Amino acid sequence: MRERLLRWLRVSERPTPPPGSGTEPEIFRASRRFLYYTVIAWVPKQVAAFFGLLFSLAFFGSLDTDFLEAEGWKKLMGFLEQIEVSVGPAAFDPTDLFWFFEALAIVAWTAQFLFTGLFLKLGWELRWYIVGDSSLRIREGLWSLREQTMTIANIQNMKVKQGPLQRLLGIADLEVHTAGGAGGESGEEGGESESSFHVGRFRGLEDAHGLRDRIRILLAEHRGAGLGDHDDAADGAGRGTAAAELREAAAALSSEARELGAALATEV
Repeated sequence: MRERLLRWLRVSERPTPPPGSGTEPEIFRASRRFLYYTVIAWVPKQVAAFFGLLFSLAFFGSLDTDFLEAEGWKKLMGFLEQIEVSVGPAAFDPTDLFWFFEALAIVAWTAQFLFTGLFLKLGWELRWYIVGDSSLRIREGLWSLREQTMTIANIQNMKVKQGPLQRLLGIADLEVHTAGGAGGESGEEGGESESSFHVGRFRGLEDAHGLRDRIRILLAEHRGAGLGDHDDAADGAGRGTAAAELREAAAALSSEARELGAALATEV
């Protein structure tokens, strides 16, 4: 069923590396904890919609409850039941329309509950991040597919963001601002900046700081390669070697920091 849905939506399971990604780009998903994060955020919305449906059913009289007593509504419904409308051979009273819309509301809530719950996992599985030598790519979405590509040399600013629930789950978001998009704050989700292609969001990362450090090394390498005499091949090779050594040192430092954090957590 999953494969048929992807074929029907014409969405590939894995993204295509962008130009300038190199021979071995890093391709990865958001953490599985990000899936738990989306589920936790999804549950209150469904609970609120469910109680709204129950309130509607109780108000319109489909549920017999002492909590909600709408005497005026009962009188109105009693009056409408005395009216009969004929459409050809069929005859019905106006209250049948209320029962029809109530049944439609129940079907609609059940359908959206099942489909949105299913798409939570599919949305996580189809969220991909690519970090190459010269470019980044973020692909997300199922119904509305969004694929964003950024050039590392154009990056101006990076921010790590972590809310209380994200902190509890041990994940964070990394915002990457490119030229033209670092002038203002990003704002909340769904705002105007959410659709800006100058801001890329790596959401649900377990090591957002580590990814930020790796991108910083790539950015420093690109900026270093653009300085001085371009015809001096030996100087360029020296800068490339220094950048590679810096990258290895940063990766080793990040690994040691993670091991130290795991050891401290075990002792606690």
